Amino acid sequence: MDSHNECSGFTFSTAASGEKHSHYKGNSTKEQEQERHLSPPKWTKVLLIVFAVCLVFALGGLCFLGKLYVNVLGQLQKTNGTDYKEQFDALKSQHMETLKKLGRFNHSTGCALCAVHWIHSGGKCYYFSKVKMNWTQSRDHCMTLGGHLVIINSKAEQDFVTSNVEETHWIGLNDLYTEGHWVWVNNQPLNNSVAFWMKRDKGTSEPDNWTKDHPDGEDCASLGHPGGDTNFWMDAYCFAKKRFVCEAVAAV
Repeated sequence: MDSHNECSGFTFSTAASGEKHSHYKGNSTKEQEQERHLSPPKWTKVLLIVFAVCLVFALGGLCFLGKLYVNVLGQLQKTNGTDYKEQFDALKSQHMETLKKLGRFNHSTGCALCAVHWIHSGGKCYYFSKVKMNWTQSRDHCMTLGGHLVIINSKAEQDFVTSNVEETHWIGLNDLYTEGHWVWVNNQPLNNSVAFWMKRDKGTSEPDNWTKDHPDGEDCASLGHPGGDTNFWMDAYCFAKKRFVCEAVAAV
């Protein structure tokens, strides 16, 4: 009897102990869950740190792009406001100064020199173009090269120029302002004793101011014509595309 009670007591005690243990474990699980809810996992903290770093870099990139945009916009505004005529005048002045220096050098050495692609003859330099332009464009292009459309003042010069061309070329003679009054690009009137207009046995000789294809007529002079010899002058439509001859004083 006593033994049974002891066993029962033992069993009761064990059960009671089990209930207490089970109750304790339940409380422990709830506390752990609460701690999990209150304390975010470590990976969440890492993500927040990475996000913060990325945000800092993004803001830095935006600041850099903003500065770059302002600089580019400033450069564009500066370029758009550039006076290209002033740039052209500065380059022209620089070119003339270079020619003067070349002239002083040639004078000291006793040599007569011309720029590259120019041919020296009789104290002058001549440039025979490879491209075709109208008369006005040809005149302006010669000026950018430091010279002018050729002015022919003698039979020797005429022979030299024509010996270097195989097709029609513009020369610096025109009557654009007064019909029949031919002047050179330096505004000097044509000396009729030194003129090489084409002569025809029948019909009108050059210049004939042909108006069949254009009412304004032919106001610019060229060496020869597209389908013939180049040993004479002809008047032609100024808008026609031709090669041209430039002239400049040789640096002596």
